[in-house]
Amino acid sequence: MPSRDPVEQLRTLNEVLARAAASDPERAAHARRALDFFSDEQARSSEKKTAPSVGHCARELARLHLGDQPEARMASRHWHIPEGQACDPLWLRSEIVFRMRELAGRRAALLLVTGLREALSPAGTYWTRSRQLEYQRVCDSIDGLACAWASRGSNLQVVVI
Repeated sequence: MPSRDPVEQLRTLNEVLARAAASDPERAAHARRALDFFSDEQARSSEKKTAPSVGHCARELARLHLGDQPEARMASRHWHIPEGQACDPLWLRSEIVFRMRELAGRRAALLLVTGLREALSPAGTYWTRSRQLEYQRVCDSIDGLACAWASRGSNLQVVVI
């Protein structure tokens, strides 16, 4: 089951990006410490601060590991799915095709998708078997479409959190 905890999602993404992008280990360590600090502060505080936006933080983590896009070794595109968004096949296809066209011609690319769990199971709802099956179906569709639209010979990595 995908995690709803934003800090845990960001920790996982940090580790994936550190390995996928062959990033500097020091950058991953800095991000790890920042996430640990935020998590500790949230646990210590009597008032619960709002958790960071996964979409925004994921984009910043990708920028930290990959560098700024014009001169980056690996091109990347981020797609944040809004909470409660219906993931019908036509909408999904148009979103993936749009992002894959932006990655066309690059030898190494990363497609980062965030918010899928929240789109399929908004806050206050249960994660059921049917939602798990829908989640897997959407992930498989994203993978299939991304592979179909990837440039021949490119190294494409798709990350869904």
